[in-house]
Amino acid sequence: MSGRLPHRVDFTLLPHLQVLIEQRSVSRAAERLGIGQPAMSRILARLRDQFDDPLLVRGPRGMMPTPRAEALSGPLRAWLEAGESLLRDPSLDLGRMKRVFRLASTDFGLLSVLTPAIARVAQEATGVELDVEPLSDTSLRRLEDGRLDLVLTGWNPEGAGLKSRWLFRETHLGLARRDHPICQTTPTHAELLRWPHVVPSAGDGFGDWVSDDLPDMAERRVLARAESFALVPYLLQASEAVALLPRRAAERFAAVYGLGVFPAPQEIQPFDYHLVWHERSDGDMGTRWLVEALSAVFETDPARA
Repeated sequence: MSGRLPHRVDFTLLPHLQVLIEQRSVSRAAERLGIGQPAMSRILARLRDQFDDPLLVRGPRGMMPTPRAEALSGPLRAWLEAGESLLRDPSLDLGRMKRVFRLASTDFGLLSVLTPAIARVAQEATGVELDVEPLSDTSLRRLEDGRLDLVLTGWNPEGAGLKSRWLFRETHLGLARRDHPICQTTPTHAELLRWPHVVPSAGDGFGDWVSDDLPDMAERRVLARAESFALVPYLLQASEAVALLPRRAAERFAAVYGLGVFPAPQEIQPFDYHLVWHERSDGDMGTRWLVEALSAVFETDPARA
């Protein structure tokens, strides 16, 4: 054999050939496939022409496969089964899945979304690795380009082919040393301006959301700009500085580091937090599982109402 495809190959005829070989009868093959016998005879003629071989010949006990047909039977069955498995809705075996999911997030996303879900991920899929890169203003574009699988963001997910799951609505809270005078009050804007501030980054390419909502806060003295939310409590412990943070981060840092909280100005707008993926992954069972695992903890969140 030369290894070349037969002339005028028509792959749609191959399932019919497999049934013909199995049934060894044009009439029985036609009945099996739900078509008329004349149509089945025409298909056999086309197959003979395609393979340049009679494939089935009359014998003393009906139709008999030629040596070429016998040789085709096993590989043809395997090829058809492989094709069927490609088209069948795949089952997900979490215990055997070996996969790296690429995510973009701030450490606020890790704290508020990944931390509550990480035990489930580790228990259900031991072969899964989460590769997290810092959120930036290019993250959604990287998602569209296929360089990321998921993005956690507090900005509205806008872009071609993007899918998203709303997780929660977040408000804000002030954070400072527990013995800081500001923790005993509901501070006015003027009182907030009395103290230096630690300002965390919400991701590369994003601005100062506090100043966006409170223009007078643009005049506040910034003692330090932190590359991540996680650095803020260390800087507050050792200074008179204050910080205005998303509520989940402020409450977690207060509990872990022994800090105090105070009400944030009501003018700071709440924001919605989203889990975003691309439509190309919408039918991927691994991605769907991870989306459900990361969002499950928020399904019973009263804020969803």
